[in-house]
Amino acid sequence: RCGCGLEWSTRGAMAAPSSWLLLLCLAGGVLHAGAQRAPDTTGFVSVDCGLSEHSGYVDDATKLPYSSDAGFTDTGQNYNVSAQYNDQALLRRHRQLLTVRSFPGPPGRRGCYTLPSFEAGTSKYLVRATFMYGNYDELNKPPALDLYLGVNFWKTVNISRPDAVHTAEVIAVIPVDAAHVCLVNTNSGTPFISSLVNTMYPLVNWTQGLVLIGRRNSGATELISRRRKRQMA
Repeated sequence: RCGCGLEWSTRGAMAAPSSWLLLLCLAGGVLHAGAQRAPDTTGFVSVDCGLSEHSGYVDDATKLPYSSDAGFTDTGQNYNVSAQYNDQALLRRHRQLLTVRSFPGPPGRRGCYTLPSFEAGTSKYLVRATFMYGNYDELNKPPALDLYLGVNFWKTVNISRPDAVHTAEVIAVIPVDAAHVCLVNTNSGTPFISSLVNTMYPLVNWTQGLVLIGRRNSGATELISRRRKRQMA
């Protein structure tokens, strides 16, 4: 089983683009400081949840292509975040946070994505889920939800406020030809998600995965990153 993640805010001291570049460098080693050409996206699936069907773009900060989530799930509803949280700075830096897909329904209902496994059963993958509520439903009630990778509980995501960005990551072997990421209604509001990334990662095995505990920008005096092992079911 697996869980843990990060939170930051789109207001005040927003994380600098360099920290997101660091995140991607640690995840897949595909970005290089000072590189001018686009990164190699082999083994990457980047999904903007809630983006209209057949749409796509290249992220300005990471230069990675994002596609609509329409081909990865057959349920849920698309929304834009409230205009209050839809500003040009966010559009330039983290465009994938401007839309969400929500999964209304009774407690216990699952809304699932199916992401491809490039080498089923033999390769390790980093799966990253990102959430920004942005008061998309105009209720101003940030929800909580349970996140699963396949049948394994990943973590509980507690959305603290509308402008908070929550990130959950897990690294594990995907034993079948697809990774199933599911959001479960826990009777604490309607589950939603902003983006999903699935990429190959070589440093785990069949009996254990790596779960994100924390990450800090390089050059800071605080802890840069820490991961812990957790047995997989």
